[in-house]
This record gives sequence, structure tokens and C-alpha cells, in this order.
Amino acid sequence: MELSRLLLLAAILFQVREMQTSPINFVCKPRAMEEQIEMTKGFQDALNQCGIPSLLPQKVTLPNVGFQMTQWEQKSSEVQRNEIISALTMLSEAVQAVRSTPQSHCVHALLERVVQNIKNMVLILHSLPLPAAGTSEETAQLPKSSLTSSLHCVLRRYTSLTRGKLQSFTKETAPEICKGRRR
Repeated sequence: MELSRLLLLAAILFQVREMQTSPINFVCKPRAMEEQIEMTKGFQDALNQCGIPSLLPQKVTLPNVGFQMTQWEQKSSEVQRNEIISALTMLSEAVQAVRSTPQSHCVHALLERVVQNIKNMVLILHSLPLPAAGTSEETAQLPKSSLTSSLHCVLRRYTSLTRGKLQSFTKETAPEICKGRRR
């Protein structure tokens, strides 16, 4: 049992994804987004393998990541990116707050990996060459938030952000960003 936990954790900790090496690959290679979604789900599985309760000693603030597709599609790529970055930043702060509390080695290692993955996503998003949008007065809205005392909820929220706004963003921006590149 302990060996299977270590193997699962090692698989998550040491995977180097193509999307983490090139921001454009993240958008232009559909498999990269699928791998990111699988990785976020893998974080949840790894937490289950740690075999400890997921209740936190204090509540943390999480971004609400739900959205309405029609409103989302009306936003410029720049605004969408900024909203995702704001939500990722809030998630990172929540995970770092959890990391500062006493945890088992298994959970601590997992949380370090989650923070690193979120940082990679923020760097990728900042590095994407977005198509020039006209002069627009729209600005990214700060994500609304909620409180939770469940580590499972924190990781599910990250998966929801990845499967929702982030996946939609990459699909919408891919045609322009990937022009002239093989997908």
C-alpha cells in the first residue's frame, strides 16, 4: 500500500510535460491541455492515496470558477487570460496557506507540486503571444470567492478551472496563436 502511494506521488512529481516547456505548445497541441486536466485530476487521486483526512485547520479562500459560455466568449482573449491568472493566483495563495500548516510528508510533497504546476500555468499564460485586440475598455473581473476547509475542495476547484475557463481559452485562442504551425 505504501509503495503504491509513493509510486503515484513520484509519477506526479517527476512528470515533465511538453506544455511546461513551451507556452505555444500548450495551446497548439491539444494533448497538452488533456495532460493538464489529467494532472489536476491526478493531484486529487494522490491526495486520496495519502490516506489522511482533508480537513484544514483554517478556512482558505478559493476563486469561484464557474462561468457562462456566452458571456465568456464575448470577452477579449486578454481579459480571459487575466481572469484565469487572477483565479490561479488565488488558488496558489490557498495552497500555500495550506502548505504552511503541519502536514504529512505525502501531502506536503503533493502541495509543493500543485504550487509549482500553478506557477507554470501562470508563466505559460503570461508568455502567450495573444492576437492584438482593438482598443477596448473592458477589464478582467476579479474572481468572486468562497471559503473552504477542505483540501479536496481546493484541488477540485483547480480541476474545474482547468476544465472550464482554461480549456475554453485555449480552444478560442488556438486558431490565431497557432497560425502556420502544425497542431
